[in-house]
Formats: sequence, C-alpha cells, structure tokens
Amino acid sequence: MKVLLIYGGASCEHDISVITGCLAAGFFRSVCAVYLDQQNRCFWVQKPLAPLQHSALKTRAVFLLGEGKIGVVKGKRIVKKVAVDVAVNCCHGRCGEDGCCAALCKLCNLPLVGSDLTPSAVAMDKMVCKRLLSKMGYPVVEGEELTSPDGHISLPLPLVIKPCSAGSSIGVSAVSDEEGIRRAVAEAFRYDDRVVAERAVSNFTELNCAAMRADGQVIASDVYRPFTPHEVLTFNDKYLSGEKFSSRKITCDEAKQMTKQIYSDLHFEGVIRVDYFLCDGKLIVNEINSVPGSLSYPLWADIFSPSQFGEILLREALARFNEKSRIVTQYASDVLKCGGIKK
Repeated sequence: MKVLLIYGGASCEHDISVITGCLAAGFFRSVCAVYLDQQNRCFWVQKPLAPLQHSALKTRAVFLLGEGKIGVVKGKRIVKKVAVDVAVNCCHGRCGEDGCCAALCKLCNLPLVGSDLTPSAVAMDKMVCKRLLSKMGYPVVEGEELTSPDGHISLPLPLVIKPCSAGSSIGVSAVSDEEGIRRAVAEAFRYDDRVVAERAVSNFTELNCAAMRADGQVIASDVYRPFTPHEVLTFNDKYLSGEKFSSRKITCDEAKQMTKQIYSDLHFEGVIRVDYFLCDGKLIVNEINSVPGSLSYPLWADIFSPSQFGEILLREALARFNEKSRIVTQYASDVLKCGGIKK
C-alpha cells in the first residue's frame, strides 16, 4: 500500500508540521510525500528525509484532481504519475489542519487519514469551537471574540489572549493588567484577524487525551499531564525547552470518555487530541487538535506499537472512504439540454 504524507505549508507551524511528517513515516511501510514550502509550493519527496534536508528539494509535484495520483514535474511537464492508496494529513495550522488538506484530498479522490472539512475547520477556529461545544453541553472556558485591536473586553482580569486560528501556543499570552492586555492583543493580531480573550483558569492541571477509531469503534488513548514552568504552555515549552517540558501518565476515565464523545459528536476522523483543564475536580475543554503533533503517538505508545498504530489509521481511513463512496454524486437531468439559462 502506497502512503502519501502531506506536510509543511504556509503556516506559522510549518516547521512542526515537517517534524510530524518525518516522524509519521515510521508508522507506515511504503511511503512517499509531498512537502509544501512556506509559499505552498509542492515538492516531491520520494523517500523519507530528515527535517533539514527539505530545503534542497528541487523536483516539483502537483495533485491530479479526480485521479488519486501525484504528478512529478520536471520543467513544465508531468514526467510521471504516482498512484497512491491513502494520504495522511500532517499539516499543522492554516492551509492544512483547517480543512484545506481534507478538501484537496477530496478533490483528488484520495482516502485520507484525518478529519473531513467541517470538523477540521471547527477545531481550528477556537471561538467557533468554544461556542459549539458549549451549545452541546461541554464545559469550556468563558471567552470573548475580538475583531479589532481596539475591541472591548468585558471579562475580568486575569485573562489569556490568543489568536483565534493559530496553534502551538503561538501568540498566546497570560495577562494580569490593562497594559498587558494591550500588548497581548497586539501580539495576537499579528497572527490572525480575530482574537480570543478567555478568563484565566487558576489552580488547574492540564491533561491531554487522544481518540481515534479501531475496528469501527471510537477508542481513547492514555491520559497524560504535561508540565511547564509557565502560566500557559508556550511554543518553547513544547518544542525548544528540552528537559523543561515533560509529561506523566495519569488515570482519568472522565477525560477518556469525554474525548471519545467529542470525537463522535463532531464527526472527527483519523486521530485527534483534546486538551483539558482539571480545576477543582471539574474537567474543562481547552482546545481540540485535529492534526496533533506527531499524530499524538506518545499517548498511544503503551497501547500500540508504531506499526500497529499506522495500520489502524490506514484501515479506518480506507473503510470510511469506501463507505462514503456509496454516496450518490450524480443526478441525471435535462437541465443542460433545455437551455437552463433564461435571458
């Protein structure tokens, strides 16, 4: 089975996406890849590369709509068409995790390890996701949306300010005074045109739990507690701090059950990770990641081997694709014969 990894892209999380793509290669037997640079130009990756090797790529690639194939380009010609069986979305942030990659694969008629357009877009937009989860009865942190840097915030201090559709803690600030709000809002608006102001949660424990389907049933991973020296988990904590960022497995059946329910209720596919706050014994949903870093395998490591993890993802993606292929997409009519347009 030929597996196509898609990673990179015009996103602040480009580099993390490259790492996820490189690590994901270890879950599957036969892989190729399309790397998207920071202008979304596509390059052909014939065999797994180390993260820093991608800057040397020269061979361009194109997605062939409707064919389930990738075109390898030299000059201005497609010199080879590579048939792939299933694609894996490893793109974090905009132009990938937000539903763009799902749309691209759907246009190409490619089975996808990852969620469809709607749940991907919902999870990416923190304010839309918060509103939807709240309407569905899930506990969320109280928040308000700003559409301009001069917008009014009615929530009391302290607050957490974050871009609406950015991840990996980029542009996220914890503030406790008015001057801090101004700086934090200005910083967040560098990364998005909408910003979320949330009531800061105190005396909390952060928890992470993932979910996916195995043999048609939604299952949850182990639950882990990340540790950070800061008020909020920063980009540096996650990716640059070395020993400063660690996590420990804990027992929390409520987090497992809620993660599975969210996965089912919002119609996710592939693997997702839900981040929670545990405050005074109450579980609160913080964020949903529809393309978690390195696909959240560390949360599954005590349950599945890397190859078992990959096999489950592929099997479920193909099963869902075959199920959806039965949907009728053609309707016979005489509209075109009858002229259709009246002047």
